[in-house]
Amino acid sequence: MQKTISFYDFINQRLKKEGLPQLHLYQKNVLEDPHRFKSVTWHRKSGKTLMSIVNLLRQTQLRIGTYWIIFPYLDEGRDTVWNGMLFKIIPDEWIEKKNENFMSVRLTNGSYIRLRGGDHPDSLRGPNVVGVVFDEFAKMKLEAWQIVSPMITATKGWAWFVSTPIGKNHHYDFFLRGKSPENPQWKSWYLKASESKILEESELEREYNDLGPEMYSQEYEVAWLEGAGQVFRGVDKVLTATPQGPLANHLYVIGCDIAKLQDYTVITVFDRANNMQVFQDRFSRIDWPLQRQRIAEVSRLYNGAIIQLDATGVGDPMVDELARIGIPTNPVKFTEPLKREMVDKLQRWIQNQWLSLLHIKETVEELGDYAYKKGPTGKYQYSAPSGRHDDIVMSLALAVLELSPVSPQQKKQVEPTPLQLYRQGVFSRYNNPDEEYFEQLAEWERM
Repeated sequence: MQKTISFYDFINQRLKKEGLPQLHLYQKNVLEDPHRFKSVTWHRKSGKTLMSIVNLLRQTQLRIGTYWIIFPYLDEGRDTVWNGMLFKIIPDEWIEKKNENFMSVRLTNGSYIRLRGGDHPDSLRGPNVVGVVFDEFAKMKLEAWQIVSPMITATKGWAWFVSTPIGKNHHYDFFLRGKSPENPQWKSWYLKASESKILEESELEREYNDLGPEMYSQEYEVAWLEGAGQVFRGVDKVLTATPQGPLANHLYVIGCDIAKLQDYTVITVFDRANNMQVFQDRFSRIDWPLQRQRIAEVSRLYNGAIIQLDATGVGDPMVDELARIGIPTNPVKFTEPLKREMVDKLQRWIQNQWLSLLHIKETVEELGDYAYKKGPTGKYQYSAPSGRHDDIVMSLALAVLELSPVSPQQKKQVEPTPLQLYRQGVFSRYNNPDEEYFEQLAEWERM
């Protein structure tokens, strides 16, 4: 008679065969716990994702239904799970059909597993899921859970929220929920690298030297640090600017980041008299001649303002074309050191409140998303998350690179003339430029 083994012993056999770490005690404690909602806050490389897949696979055998693993962005799920460990864990004989496009698997017993991205929460509406794992929940939009939650209620299903912390955001709130006796269906787990002993001391020491104390504390000692990893802090305190048309005798500087493929072209204008942002335009999928005209018109409008232009790649020919029509342009070719210098200056100026920005939704989101992360060489780099944009950030950084500090006396607003007030009235009537854009610009220039 063939000896029957437990599900977890079966999984360990497969992990060993595939050269993956076998389940450790901390994973087994979470897997065997009966709570319906689980918040798992563990250090990097502790096996959170592998444990989540093992649980999901077990659940598919206990109850036939639809199961999801949701990542902040779908590409993360593709790299980590679909092209990584998923098919090393699922036995081939359990699989009826795989769909590469949807990153879904139908099992022979009728259960269905699919990877999803949480960056567009509305796309999660639809079939009722029986179980869901929110992987890297701290990086995800809370709205993803708010949309999935009613489905879990309808199916009497379960949900896991696994992550390393990123400040005291919604993941921290869910962690506290699992620690409170008022939530009997919830439980939370918390694991530091110094306690788990999963990683070798030499590896942790190397990571400490690479990351520095703050990031190491967050990534490996699971510290709930406010603003950790976030580049721009105190943005809310500088969102005090108001849109303005050009003022006589004022000098302006323009930062312009040129669109690449699916990106946006962003034009940002600052008044040098008080370092206040007075204008922003953001557009995509516009023909090259129209882009050139749009950029040129903004420069002419703002008293012939010099344009700090991203001349890397597609921006290079734009410099020559603008110069041919008499637009003052300073080409800036991005290198990693220069990009760091630009972002560092923008970071300091925001933190010290040496400038003021227009309160625009997309600006706030980009500045909030922008973070430093470990690059392929082991060094930390500035970037937007995968699938997000940094065009506004770079446009701001280009402009601020040319700004100089001003005294409080210089920051006092110049009393506008009646003609200037009228110009500003015209200016304030459009926030999203359309086909009337150039007509309005021409109107200003005729005044």
